[in-house]
Amino acid sequence: MRISRSRSRLVTVALAALAAVGLTLGTAAPASASAWNDPHWRELRYVALGDSYAAGQASDCTHTASSYPLLLDRLPSVNLVSDVSCAGATTTTVITSQIGAVNRTVSLVTVTVGANDLDVAGLQAVCAVNPASAPCAAAIQARQAQLPALFANLAATYSQIAAASPAATILVTGYAPLVSTGPLYTAEQALNATIQGAVTSVAAAGAHIRYVAVAFTGHTADSPHPWFVLTGPNIFHPTWQGNLAYAAAIASALLAVELGR
Repeated sequence: MRISRSRSRLVTVALAALAAVGLTLGTAAPASASAWNDPHWRELRYVALGDSYAAGQASDCTHTASSYPLLLDRLPSVNLVSDVSCAGATTTTVITSQIGAVNRTVSLVTVTVGANDLDVAGLQAVCAVNPASAPCAAAIQARQAQLPALFANLAATYSQIAAASPAATILVTGYAPLVSTGPLYTAEQALNATIQGAVTSVAAAGAHIRYVAVAFTGHTADSPHPWFVLTGPNIFHPTWQGNLAYAAAIASALLAVELGR
């Protein structure tokens, strides 16, 4: 997907502005978007890991121009040195095929992974048709049973990333819920809670890692103006607006980390 020049300017400004929304430094004072323009920022050598939500599209390992790693690369001081995110990635493939991009020269890593371990796309396909159906309930139950194993796999993945670059900031995103209510929403939030729990566990061991929640409030698939693609090969993946929301949430977390150094 190509981004027009006017939209490109909008993206750059929006990232800096949205990153400052609600950000606090342990007090009630919000950070200013102008903080990104501080000439004393250190260079952040950035590696992106994860699945199609990071790559920006639902097939192969190409990356759309609106993927959140490429949007973050527009921020002053952020230098995307490697984006190895790939559609279909699981915790296993992050370890076997992606983590090699992380080394001690890397200062920022983002990770979006876990949904494919549970085949969340299959869950969404079943439950989007009829969330009250027996097949949807069975699909949710099957995935709930897999959450403890996913927790262990996520924690192992994050720990290996931290070991590859002990000083790096690792920002782990959850998944924006596809719908705003109902059993599918509850199941998706259980996935996010599992991701967040694994992050908390690894952080307790000393890693510089934090969880980044992402929600398309007012823009879920069941809203009048969704930030999800609803047809075609990228169905149930974020639109460019959704990708911008991901980038803004990550930028906000990153700004908090950097200003707190």
